Amino acid sequence: MITFSIDDQKNVAEEVAKIMSEIDPGGTHKAFTKIEDALQFVEETKPDVAWLDIEMPEMSGLELSMKVKKRSPKTNIVFVTGHEKFTYQAFQLHASGFVLKPATKEALQRELDNLRTPIEQERNGLIRVQCFGNFEVFDNEDRPIKFKRSKSKELFAYMVDRRGALCSIGELCGVLFEDRDEDRALKKQLRVFLSSLRDDLQKVGAANVFVKGWNAYGIDCSLIDCDYLNYLKGDSYAINSFMGEYMIQYSWAEMTLGELIMK
Repeated sequence: MITFSIDDQKNVAEEVAKIMSEIDPGGTHKAFTKIEDALQFVEETKPDVAWLDIEMPEMSGLELSMKVKKRSPKTNIVFVTGHEKFTYQAFQLHASGFVLKPATKEALQRELDNLRTPIEQERNGLIRVQCFGNFEVFDNEDRPIKFKRSKSKELFAYMVDRRGALCSIGELCGVLFEDRDEDRALKKQLRVFLSSLRDDLQKVGAANVFVKGWNAYGIDCSLIDCDYLNYLKGDSYAINSFMGEYMIQYSWAEMTLGELIMK
């Protein structure tokens, strides 16, 4: 996420940027006191959120918001002020939100959770994996990947849950066939599902995601963009998207769900 704050009081602008760095440690968050510096930053970066003081000597935040929108229409404007009297004017300008000084982490997070223009997330992998809610997988054009066999999809889900750790044949059999004793027939059936999974990924140009070891299988997590894995890294967007549901179609995922709820 890219954001900036501007206030004629340097310490106030820097405090907002500091809080944003705590909320979104992987993002870019700048503080300005000069209008021209802020507008140059807008031109260069097209930020996701602008935190604007309303009462400034050089130009009001209300005027500045129109200049920001002209340069970057998708930037969310959130006014930060010490006076509630400006609320009506702020919303006449279709601002995303309004924060009263002194700004707090809770107040900024509340506005981020309710932005007028959703922040577009940068894709960091060959495929996108959704674990929160139903488990789904999408190709690099964000179309759902169709798995030939439902058990192959479940295998992939389990490998994501294991965060790239290689899983033995016995472990995978236990997940797919929990009520049956492991035997040669089950192992043969499992290999059919693994082969089908590899083919499904290959069709969308993501064959390298699938990893094979010595009688063990897994995935390369660096090649997928996954809400669950991003959540574990502290990504604010992933954290906000978790609504208490995780791979709801798989009973074995309940243990991980419990761990997420306890965090």
